[in-house]
Amino acid sequence: MINAMSYEQILYDARERVATITLNRPDKLNAWTRQMEEEVGTALRAAASDDGVRVIILTGAGKGFCAGADISLLQTISQESAPNAGRFLVDNEIAGDARPDFRKKHAWLMSIPKPVIAAINGASVGLGFILPLYCDFRFASESAKFSVIFSKRGLVAEYGLAWILPRLVGVPSAIELMFTSKMVDAKEALRIGLVSRVYPGENFLPAVQEFARELATAVSPRSLRVMKRQIYTGLMQGLGEAYDLAVEEMRGSFGTEDFREGVAHFVEKRAAAFTGR
Repeated sequence: MINAMSYEQILYDARERVATITLNRPDKLNAWTRQMEEEVGTALRAAASDDGVRVIILTGAGKGFCAGADISLLQTISQESAPNAGRFLVDNEIAGDARPDFRKKHAWLMSIPKPVIAAINGASVGLGFILPLYCDFRFASESAKFSVIFSKRGLVAEYGLAWILPRLVGVPSAIELMFTSKMVDAKEALRIGLVSRVYPGENFLPAVQEFARELATAVSPRSLRVMKRQIYTGLMQGLGEAYDLAVEEMRGSFGTEDFREGVAHFVEKRAAAFTGR
């Protein structure tokens, strides 16, 4: 399957069960605009609803992943009154059966029923720092650099940053990153758990896509869909509630095609052919 949709500020390509969404303003280090936000949302919804797509990659063109909000947008906001400027923060909640926490702007990545990989190829700053936090995987190129930046702009932790970052890197590291707005490299990001893998820059995206293709074929899409919901819902639950939900979900798994295929391909010593049902 090859599907290249037409956009102005992103690229979309889907093949071999993997959709790659590329922020495409390389001359601006893929700085975020309102139009880019709309196009990324459209592309993510397309990939989420496409039965031929099992894994989604979000990356950037050129030398940057995303340098944060475009400076022209920030200048416009800085010259407006607070109520008018606040329009940029307005949430357009995503419909669906996910809990309300995961239907908000950017956080709704957690409600997409497929794995989302942030392939961080360069500068990941401000909003470009936050977006990967809501992805399921964060892989970095050796040339990637990260900064929260908000304290150096007179801003605060936006879009749930103060909730999710401590859960990923721990409270002390989150405080240091947020208070200082210092720039950290890929090696440091790996050390503190901000990313889970670092790949050489010359083969970065192909390496991420190889991982994505393996994930798209070797394991059950249904299992991934349910486990993703369990993980993120579990952040809001106590152990007992999470345990009881796991029992219900396991009962439901026993009657599925993917469970039967999971047993059959192991017994028959062949590659799996999961359907996601």
